[in-house]
Amino acid sequence: MTFYACSPLASKGRLFSEDEDPSEIFLKDCEKIIHSSAFRRLEYKTQVFVNHVGDHYRTRLTHSIEVAQIARTIAHRLKLNEDLAAAVALSHDIGHPPFGHAGEEALNIAAKDYGGFDHNAHTIKILVKLEQKYIGFDGLNLSIEALEGIAKHNGPLVADKNSKSYLMLADLLNNLGINFHTQPSLEAQCAALSDDIAYINHDIDDGLRANMFKLEEMQELPIVSEILKELTKQSSDKDKIKHELIKKLSEFMMNDLVIQTLDNLKLTNIKNYQEVISTSLPIVTFSQSINAAKDKIKDFLMERVYRNYRVNRMTAKTKVLIMQLFEHYINNPNCLPTEWYGRIHDSSKKNEIAPYVIDYIAGMTDRFAIKEYSSLFDPTLF
Repeated sequence: MTFYACSPLASKGRLFSEDEDPSEIFLKDCEKIIHSSAFRRLEYKTQVFVNHVGDHYRTRLTHSIEVAQIARTIAHRLKLNEDLAAAVALSHDIGHPPFGHAGEEALNIAAKDYGGFDHNAHTIKILVKLEQKYIGFDGLNLSIEALEGIAKHNGPLVADKNSKSYLMLADLLNNLGINFHTQPSLEAQCAALSDDIAYINHDIDDGLRANMFKLEEMQELPIVSEILKELTKQSSDKDKIKHELIKKLSEFMMNDLVIQTLDNLKLTNIKNYQEVISTSLPIVTFSQSINAAKDKIKDFLMERVYRNYRVNRMTAKTKVLIMQLFEHYINNPNCLPTEWYGRIHDSSKKNEIAPYVIDYIAGMTDRFAIKEYSSLFDPTLF
């Protein structure tokens, strides 16, 4: 492991000390996340396609696993701490509500009078408060480095200090000594860009599976065109070509990230972890050419997949569902399950009820939200 990696032996530890081998603190973080209820629920939360559309489309769970594997690979090649990179990757989407970004947008709009909703802040809330499995503390009691990496995996938090998201993070993490304005660890930076690599490649795979576009339509895309030209010389089997394309494109992006990051480390003369977090710009980056190519691939996916009429229909329906659930619960909190209604302490003030309604809806899987909607609004079901 290099000097600029985040060493478990130099960890700030956990808020509540545990009997463990200090060298395994980040490995234990991964275990805690994988065994959490919130992580398991990702199996039935939308990535792009609602879970029941097909058995082979990505869900939030498979996406998170893919991101973690890519993050581990990149961290290994850069001689960073693989366990910390994986912990950040595994948990980065754990706060997502049902129905993907459409669900988050709908919940944010529905809760706008009560501070809105942000899945990154909710992720931290789950990890430090909502998961309740252990005697002696709420949350998972992750290492401070893991929590900091998750909170800042997209970079320093320099947003409006009066925003609900910022204030929630500051409140949840206020006793951990985390500086929100410094760069995250290299491991967290790896996890963030592993997210890009994972979703670009699996959305190409899922888009092809859903017949939203054909391989031939990708021949004008940078990088993809060169890979396809080589693969079509080797085989005419389109299923195998598709699989090899995803594999080679992912590997190409990972290699570029590693090479550019090593160049960045030399250029900045980074020698230790403290210098990593003190830099003004991130160290883990793609090359300019890959960034440009990545943007063109994202534009292609936006046009062919994310704005496809089938996705638009799912998005429209799920937004209505989320907003109606919120409206119903905020006006009729006694319709919440007994254990949730009991937490409200008979309050009639909507600003006191709202946080519980938000947490309840955000924790739903796609199928549970659909079932709950039916039980509330279908007069034939009781």
